[in-house]
Amino acid sequence: MNGSGPGVRTAGAEILSRMGMKPRTGSSRLPEVDLARALALGMMVVYHFLFTLWYLGMANVAVLTGFWRVFAYATASLFIGIAGLSLTLAAAARRRRGATAGEIATAQARRGLVVLGWGLVITVVTLVALNEGAILFGVLHLIGLGTILAIPLVRRPRAALALGTVCVILGPLAAQFSGPLWLAWLGLHPADFVSLDYVPLLPWFGVLLIGIAAGWAIFPNGERRRSLPSFPTWTEPFLRVGRHTLAIYLLHEPVILAVLLTLRQYG
Repeated sequence: MNGSGPGVRTAGAEILSRMGMKPRTGSSRLPEVDLARALALGMMVVYHFLFTLWYLGMANVAVLTGFWRVFAYATASLFIGIAGLSLTLAAAARRRRGATAGEIATAQARRGLVVLGWGLVITVVTLVALNEGAILFGVLHLIGLGTILAIPLVRRPRAALALGTVCVILGPLAAQFSGPLWLAWLGLHPADFVSLDYVPLLPWFGVLLIGIAAGWAIFPNGERRRSLPSFPTWTEPFLRVGRHTLAIYLLHEPVILAVLLTLRQYG
């Protein structure tokens, strides 16, 4: 669909590859999953745009309560759940190509480390740039670490569903307690803890695990239960977005911030 012949690599693909963000290509990709990724990312961009407006004092939007709070939770759940589902698709595709269990685990661990590494970059940047609210454990930290922790469960959907449900149940309970800052990744933190993006293992690792179980239920062995008609051409831009979610995620907030600061300065 990308208009490039076999073996041809665009400059953009080369850059993404070196950053560890080159999308998986080939027949193992399912367009409906890419569209779902694009939807989740679009919802995230909308919420982050409104949140940044509020954070900069440019609009009085109730982003922390009511509808927009529910919207934020729905967005994170969709984004993280699709990440879990995608783990099952990737593992199934590698298995069809003859990869061993060890090779599948290694590839999944490598992917998790890349995503976690970018999360740590965000941590460093926000620690330097912000007076308070640095992102110590956000969406990328969760998906990166969760991808690694889920290695034993990616082929065990029932166990993933059971443990995922337990994590989701424990999340609100953990939120009732305070703890040292070094346990923030788990869901315990000091009472005065503030972060612009906080997605701890409890309950959100549970959402990723439930995504793994959903992946097996919807796409057994990484394949559709039934064939679908070809997707119309107007979906192509959204499919491209769905193939580059990590890169777009990393870039969208700096772009939003730059645009809004420019408007505030010169508008």
